[in-house]
Amino acid sequence: MGEPKKYITSDELKTHNQSGDLWICIQGKVYDVSEWMKTHPGGDLPLLNLAGQDVTDAYIALHPPAAWTHLDKFFNGESCLVHLILTGNCLAGISIGWWKRNHTAHHIAVNSLEYDPDLQHMPVFVVSSKFFDSLTSKYYERKLNFDWVTRLLVSYQHYTYYPVMCIARLNLFAQSFVLLLSNKRVANRGQELLGLLVFWMWYPLLVSCLPNWGERVMFVLASFSVTGIQHVQFTLNHFSSSVYVGEPRGNDWFEKQTNGTLNITCSEFMDWFHGGLQFQIEHHLFPRLPRCHLRKISPFVKDLCKKHGLPYDSASFYKANEMTVATLRTAALQARDLTKPVPKNLVWEAMNSPG
Repeated sequence: MGEPKKYITSDELKTHNQSGDLWICIQGKVYDVSEWMKTHPGGDLPLLNLAGQDVTDAYIALHPPAAWTHLDKFFNGESCLVHLILTGNCLAGISIGWWKRNHTAHHIAVNSLEYDPDLQHMPVFVVSSKFFDSLTSKYYERKLNFDWVTRLLVSYQHYTYYPVMCIARLNLFAQSFVLLLSNKRVANRGQELLGLLVFWMWYPLLVSCLPNWGERVMFVLASFSVTGIQHVQFTLNHFSSSVYVGEPRGNDWFEKQTNGTLNITCSEFMDWFHGGLQFQIEHHLFPRLPRCHLRKISPFVKDLCKKHGLPYDSASFYKANEMTVATLRTAALQARDLTKPVPKNLVWEAMNSPG
């Protein structure tokens, strides 16, 4: 006779929710991924954020069919993703390891003020007055202090939004090095650092080929500003959408994706401009789906949301910009409210006193 089946209650599952003792449930089966977390290709954050829960929806959305064959044995081999390092690190100067870690955390905890790194831009931007309480970032593992410097910058964020977007690529450069030089586990750390080194060799060399410093500065600013359009697109999809405080849960994953995401309405002709980001709801629900198919499934997703009473928010590119700036302006005006004191500073008082 075979061994009797072992049944694990949901209450018992919830107790295994930390590093070193981490269980998850997928389609009714419970897996101990305590050791697998160390070599998980998507990083440790997705597992830690959903530890002790049923993660079926998130697992299906984020993993290819081949991953199912490894569930029982937790295959530990890794490939060296040469093509990703070439296009990300060497050509763009952005760590593919950082991108995977950041982007996966964003998808798992979309618009959670504590868990979603794509909303944690203090001291430059805040999208909600809840940040005024100095929340703790679970991604950066530190407290996001709302001090006088933050209040000062945030108070004018609706004016600084577009200028900052023009140089936002600098933050990605910095975050790439911060991760690769940290003590966090990063697959292929050496190859990634080598890739960044290649970028910082060819890019300055290219700029130096221009005849004078004026043209060099204009070239760098122009190249950053062009990529700034993409950063604007990223923020349009989420800044004005619903936010929440707390950890993500596996049993409302679909609802959180639709609540925290905004689509951009545009004609098929403009798909080249948005690059698939205009169908952000579809992308969040089916992140592995090639962008060329997002428009095709859009009507089905819209009908599904309608059937289950879920939001399917969309706006034109112009309107989405208006909504994003309005969100920033609302938070900015709340930050100026001097009835909510922060540490005293003469610069702040001088700039915001009447008269």
